[in-house]
Amino acid sequence: MRIEEFRKNNPEEMAEIERRNENRSKYFDDRETYKEHLPRDYLHKDSYETRLRKAETLNGCGFKTRTFKSKRFTDEYAAELKSPNRGSTLEGHWVRGDGQQLAISWFGGWSNLFTILGFGCTSLALIVFFFHIIALIANGFEYFWVMASIYITLFCLGVFTLKHRAILSHRDKFYFNRHTGLVKTPHTLFRKPFYLPYEDIVCFGANERNVGSARGGSRVFVSLMVPLKYPKHYRLTKPTFYVGGFNREWDSLQYATAMTFMDTSIPLGTHLYQSIEHYFKIDKDITEKHGFPEELKPYLDPTDCQVNRQEVW
Repeated sequence: MRIEEFRKNNPEEMAEIERRNENRSKYFDDRETYKEHLPRDYLHKDSYETRLRKAETLNGCGFKTRTFKSKRFTDEYAAELKSPNRGSTLEGHWVRGDGQQLAISWFGGWSNLFTILGFGCTSLALIVFFFHIIALIANGFEYFWVMASIYITLFCLGVFTLKHRAILSHRDKFYFNRHTGLVKTPHTLFRKPFYLPYEDIVCFGANERNVGSARGGSRVFVSLMVPLKYPKHYRLTKPTFYVGGFNREWDSLQYATAMTFMDTSIPLGTHLYQSIEHYFKIDKDITEKHGFPEELKPYLDPTDCQVNRQEVW
């Protein structure tokens, strides 16, 4: 009964499960192709020192090294998963990957700014509309079109901003590149991103259960992504980025997934297959600005768009 109820309530998921079962038989029949090891020359094999010099070239300057100390953020997360396939519940949610790059969002940047502006414009439009109703009752239709044009413009601007804020979301993510061994930090409002080896990224959790966002505001759990090296020309403050926001286990798992993703000696875990298949179907990379990585296309079935290799690199 439970299977029938699940089939009835989740027809798309059931169809996906049945399709995968059928494909397992197909891949088993063609196991010579399925088990064929493809070349992995495009994966990074450079030493840490070599990748550090490449990052300096991309940044246009050398690095400064920092020592991170915080009274609030003291719990350093582990950098390895217990097994490459641990974390299947991350599928399609907090961690997205296309097989070449993996993205982790931070609490800041342009998309959040546009969200605030959008809500601000729509809220202001509603306030102006409310006062316009009062003015209509008191003074009639005098200056009707002047007031109406103000709140209609504000409302349209707010809705447009909220609808298109995702256009800039690619600027607000860490990009862990498995093919270069480097991490690209997010754009901030006043600083451009920079590159550094993935070994120089650490993640800390708060030693309190929650962190208050403001006096009287909501309290949420947050983690801090900290680059231990940053460019010499990186002015104003040392870079730190708030990430996560769900709970300690999720944030730790997210960071460990990224670190394991960057270890080229470990095949990609099945918890990333759904995300890889999604970007293969739309023929986009993780930023959705370029095409799907050509080196990874042989690992996916062009007919059903599923990962059909035992080891995806």
